Amino acid sequence: MAELTKFHAGVVIVLAASIPLVAGCAAHDDQGSSETTPHASVTPPPPSPPPPSVIDVTRTPPDISGSTDTLVRLSDRTGSEEVTVIRNIKAGTIAVATECAGEGKTTIGIGQLVTYDIPCATAPESTYNEIGLGSSKHNVKITVTASPGIYWGLSVGWRPGHERPF
Repeated sequence: MAELTKFHAGVVIVLAASIPLVAGCAAHDDQGSSETTPHASVTPPPPSPPPPSVIDVTRTPPDISGSTDTLVRLSDRTGSEEVTVIRNIKAGTIAVATECAGEGKTTIGIGQLVTYDIPCATAPESTYNEIGLGSSKHNVKITVTASPGIYWGLSVGWRPGHERPF
């Protein structure tokens, strides 16, 4: 075989040393050539906040603390409904707490004892009323009539004794 000259030996060494560099570049270029879009650092958009509730109504019924017996507790209701019929209410005080939200009004009916309107606004508001009973009442129908788009909650309680309003 022919002897390698210093020049040829230098060329072989340079070529041999450059093969891994060329192979590495080719491998890198092959990875990039399979993609149709350039690499970009894309940050996903922040998660969108949940859509706001049209009306933020408390998920718990209105407070009737001070009542001995709880007769009705409802929350997050819409529309009108006959809530219940209370078969027997002893003499004492009926406490009625109502919360409503939305543009319009609710009408609360406590049997033949009382019917009253509550204006409702966009933000939830609570109303508290007491009804004094001098004698027992039977089959007292509790109803709520609400304007369209009104959300409401209702609590009715009872306690012994009553005082006349001033």
